[in-house]
Amino acid sequence: MRNSFLLLPTLGTGLATALPSNLSRSTSKGVSDAITNSPATLGNASFDYIICGGGLTGLTIASRLSEDPTVSVLVIEAGYNNYSNPMVNDVRTYGEAFNTSLAYDLKSTPVEWQGGSRLQLVAGKTLGGSDSLNGASWTKGARSQYDLLPALTGDDSWAWTPFNQHMLKAENFHTPTTEQRDEKGAYFDSISHGYGGPVQVSFGAGMFGGTQLPALETSEKVWQNLTRNSDAASGSPLGATIIPNMVDVEASQNRSSSFTAYAQNQVQERDNFFILTGHRVTEIVWQNGTDKLVAEGVRFQASQNSTVEFIKAKREVLLAAGSLHSPQLLELSGVGDSDILSAAGVDVRLSLSGVGKNMQEQTKSSLYYEPKGNTSFNGSGPASAISYVTAAQLLGSESDAWYNSIAANITAYASALEADGLVANATATAEVLKLQLDNVFYSQDTPAAEIFFTIDMDDNTVGIDLWNLVVFSRGTAHIRSNSSWDSPEIEPSYFRSPLDLAFQTAAAKQSRQVFNTAPLSNCVVSEITPGTDLVSTNATTAVWEDWVKSKFTSVWHYIGTLSMMKQEYGGVVDSRLKVYGIENVRVVDASVLPVQLSAHLSSSLFGIAEKGAAMIKEDWAGK
Repeated sequence: MRNSFLLLPTLGTGLATALPSNLSRSTSKGVSDAITNSPATLGNASFDYIICGGGLTGLTIASRLSEDPTVSVLVIEAGYNNYSNPMVNDVRTYGEAFNTSLAYDLKSTPVEWQGGSRLQLVAGKTLGGSDSLNGASWTKGARSQYDLLPALTGDDSWAWTPFNQHMLKAENFHTPTTEQRDEKGAYFDSISHGYGGPVQVSFGAGMFGGTQLPALETSEKVWQNLTRNSDAASGSPLGATIIPNMVDVEASQNRSSSFTAYAQNQVQERDNFFILTGHRVTEIVWQNGTDKLVAEGVRFQASQNSTVEFIKAKREVLLAAGSLHSPQLLELSGVGDSDILSAAGVDVRLSLSGVGKNMQEQTKSSLYYEPKGNTSFNGSGPASAISYVTAAQLLGSESDAWYNSIAANITAYASALEADGLVANATATAEVLKLQLDNVFYSQDTPAAEIFFTIDMDDNTVGIDLWNLVVFSRGTAHIRSNSSWDSPEIEPSYFRSPLDLAFQTAAAKQSRQVFNTAPLSNCVVSEITPGTDLVSTNATTAVWEDWVKSKFTSVWHYIGTLSMMKQEYGGVVDSRLKVYGIENVRVVDASVLPVQLSAHLSSSLFGIAEKGAAMIKEDWAGK
């Protein structure tokens, strides 16, 4: 049987689990034998690596670590294998899974401008995590944004040039067809992509034509000095562009996710790679009698009232539960701000004040229009036309005044953030905010807002989803009790910084101008949202601000809650992704990003997981 080696006696910490010589490796085992929802299948096992979360980064790092047949790897995921569900495997169903069992039921704290309502916060609860539910866009941030990371971590290997190699390793790019290039504007820069990696990246057989090129042409008229960008994965995403998606190049264009790319086949072919679904890790268990915290293993449950199980980790526990759940797991295990832990009834094992703080989340506004009856979409999707605009293009003649105002108040603002428990260190936060401010205003490659042109064939609408990319507000994600079955309390603190609102408002106002300018205006009949009855043709900035605040949603690009920064900056993990003060726990998901990127996050998260796996292999080489 596939799991026969699991009945071996536990080996000591630091030793690899060598498979016995009489155990034959087979490549014909089925998914049901490799992916199980029964802990009994695992026996009284121990694993070298236990990965908490089977999302994008968790499955990626598990696959890379299990390439070594002498180590054993277990992924524990709360969701199930739902790949056959069209809401997962068909990117064109984007959004249909959000209110189902495929996603966690998470809400923000009350939003004052929306009558105290709590905004939906989407996080995938299925193998592949949010990577199995997202829009599958493949872009990268600005080179200069990645180049901020060495200053925050003290490690040059996180700069653009070396880090991009890990993003490239994940990718298998398919060049566009002649039709896609010549008729639909699908251009690319060959050196900006990887070839031969697990993740399939293509323009998709169903790539839209229709309004996409008119949208980009109009963008170049509305935003001064905006030009066509052949590739948003080049490290310089500014401009109007057609992006590829994580979809198979075949006509079926199924989603290519961390599950399909890194786990679906690999977990069947490898005797050392296991995935336990339908179970939630509830706590990290610590060894007794050690000066530094050492993880002994994890506890997990199938449901709140089910049996609590334990499994031992001989090498490391890796947190890959995402920006909202990874800090929850650390806090439930006694690691975090001592005041937060005590209030929740959790014994403090390690005081680490940055846990759950420094959260950065983007905000989305949407405009919708009715297309003319003769408008052809010339495809089935997904949509792929984007304009990335700068702070100067958004703020115009007020740009310098905004920069000077934010810069002058940055110390006081950071102090207020610390006083409200949103960041761990005001002095360091002021430094980080100044780096971000200088970057978004004065770098030559950093967009301040994304203008994503949407096409909804079911509703017969075209439109724009827009969001500010570089977030200056800070929020938190903390436990509210000592039960892992209580959702974390998530306070994004939307628009805490007036600059976030300024970027969002300008982008919304100017997006209407795009639809009122030819050639895109020739493709639409009338505005549906917001509508001139709500926001008049000559509406003031204040009216647009009110509309933005009353109608925005989250983008679901949460980062920063377990930031990879120097510890004196309020960081939680070091540049090797190891939690400060703990011997053998790392974090390998979006929560480690200390600042937002002007991008859809998937490519960067694959890069983090690829780099994380490489570092773990380096650290254990010869041991």
